[in-house]
Amino acid sequence: MTQNLSVVYGFLIPSILMGLGIAIDVAIATISRFHDQTMTFRSWTLPVTVSHVLLPAFGYYGWWFLAHSFHGLGVILGLTAFGLIFVFLYETFCGWVGLVPKISLRPLTDVALNRIDARAGGRFIMILAVSMDALWSGPAKAAQAESGGWTSMEVFASFFIAGIVVAVVAELSLLIALLLNRVDFRDANVLAGSLVMGKYVEVSVLFAFGLLSLRNSFSFWFGVGGLGESLAVSAVLCGLLWLIFWKRLKATEYREVLENLSVAHEQSEGGNPRLD
Repeated sequence: MTQNLSVVYGFLIPSILMGLGIAIDVAIATISRFHDQTMTFRSWTLPVTVSHVLLPAFGYYGWWFLAHSFHGLGVILGLTAFGLIFVFLYETFCGWVGLVPKISLRPLTDVALNRIDARAGGRFIMILAVSMDALWSGPAKAAQAESGGWTSMEVFASFFIAGIVVAVVAELSLLIALLLNRVDFRDANVLAGSLVMGKYVEVSVLFAFGLLSLRNSFSFWFGVGGLGESLAVSAVLCGLLWLIFWKRLKATEYREVLENLSVAHEQSEGGNPRLD
């Protein structure tokens, strides 16, 4: 019984949480474009699921190789993993509230995007855009694997568990998008508020893994931390941030929702988005 609980709380729940953290932006991208009827399992859910399995695995095993090839890099790699998550979230948050980030990972991501043939189309770019958090989550997962004492098989399985979570979230989001289409949903205010709260959950979960990586970098002083502690601290810090910037976050999301509704309106026969 104790062993089963250990597997659930030490392995299964963290794997699901990581999947949830990197899946929420998929849900936001799907629901905010609910009028795009070309988004299907084959054109959207399948490719984002594959990218959300491969990219974290690439990040994790790359970090694992460095840590085992160069002994003594544990602290540096842990701090770097935290730094990658922090800079990614910082840059993303600045975009949400209309600020110019002082530091950015964009030069790294632009190298990959610039190599993509323009014939691949906007959908492929969009899939990559919602998958960048998955790439940076790979190194941060190393901290959870360490604190949870995961075996090699558990680490390997965790990527597929997270992938299943992403697939479920993407399919549920497509279902929500379909329902919104059927009822001709036009309340931009309600949708914007819901998406802002979804972003809060996403950032809180991802930052928690970053904090765990930071804590475990100094485990020789503080001991190995648990995900629950990091998640609680992250939720409080992000909650304060959301309270301070709520109006800006809501305004940015509201404009994006209105833009999507306006595009959909131009493609339909009539009706205007409700501006409340």
